[in-house]
Amino acid sequence: MRNILVYLFPLLMDVIVSGIFFITAYRFSEANVAGWIVGATMTAWALTYSAVSFSCGWFVKPGNSHKIVIGAAAGITLVSLGFLIFDGLYTQFLWLMLTGVSGALFFTPFQVYMKRLAPDSGGAIVRSTAMYTGSWSLGFALGPLVFGLLSPRKGFLLCTAAGAIIALGVIIIESLPAPQSAEQPLPAAAEQGFGKSGYAGFPDLVLTGYIVGGVGCIVVSLLRTLGPFRGVSLLHFPRSDMSLVLSVVSFAQSLTAFLLLGSKTWMYRKIPGLLLNAAGIGALLGFGFCTTVTGFIISAVFFGIYSGAFYFLLVFHSLVHPPKAPATWRATKPSWGPRGSSPPCSAARW
Repeated sequence: MRNILVYLFPLLMDVIVSGIFFITAYRFSEANVAGWIVGATMTAWALTYSAVSFSCGWFVKPGNSHKIVIGAAAGITLVSLGFLIFDGLYTQFLWLMLTGVSGALFFTPFQVYMKRLAPDSGGAIVRSTAMYTGSWSLGFALGPLVFGLLSPRKGFLLCTAAGAIIALGVIIIESLPAPQSAEQPLPAAAEQGFGKSGYAGFPDLVLTGYIVGGVGCIVVSLLRTLGPFRGVSLLHFPRSDMSLVLSVVSFAQSLTAFLLLGSKTWMYRKIPGLLLNAAGIGALLGFGFCTTVTGFIISAVFFGIYSGAFYFLLVFHSLVHPPKAPATWRATKPSWGPRGSSPPCSAARW
């Protein structure tokens, strides 16, 4: 049961993070600042998040991952209070950077933590990938709705409570008896770098996953910042409508990830990749040329399908070929392969 409940934590964390993204982009757009300033909000977060994520590989281990997750939850709680108390327009850049620090110290160690709790079984990689991607995507869907329907003050109070719940939840889980399978060593066959995944005979597409996923993450980041800018400043959509559009992206992304729980081999086929990229390109054209909320929502559905699939691919190919992973694997002991357990995709999740 706790292997299911643990995925509530990334959901709650991304409710906070996506809500912060939405309200900062909206506030800057409402203030009629230049578009590059709106885009710079995501840049401030992303640079900090990436730097801290890649640094985590030197000190995150399965044995201390839960402590770092608890500390990150406490950190995002304080950041939410900071947004609430010191709410100046440009002060938001400071809080966004600290959001990046807390987010990196949560998501990178969390992926080590969830793999320490997960049993070793044939479908472990696919299940963990789908559950993790689906849960944080659902959190991203709920965040804009929270801040779109509530006042910023009530939204940040809710975020403060969510951060405290994450910290308390991890503490409670750690107080429970450890699952019997969590510390069982892998058999000799698993030491070849593929664990029990059953994908040892498939091609290594981790580099392709990094490139495609990295480009996709850049596109998602631009959409989440410049989308509200175009909708609010240029098309004069109400805040609630723009929050709905961003939520639809993440709801579709989350549903796509959960539907991929039964994945087998489509991750290695060309036609699904081409169709998914076509959906993403079509969605971006829709966001660029549509002038109605309905058009934005339809585009959001197709973009969510695209982003849910490429996030799944990014995590999957990182996990199925652990020897190819960068520094984020170096500080961890073997899990699904000889190089530890922290997926490098953490630095580029969004």
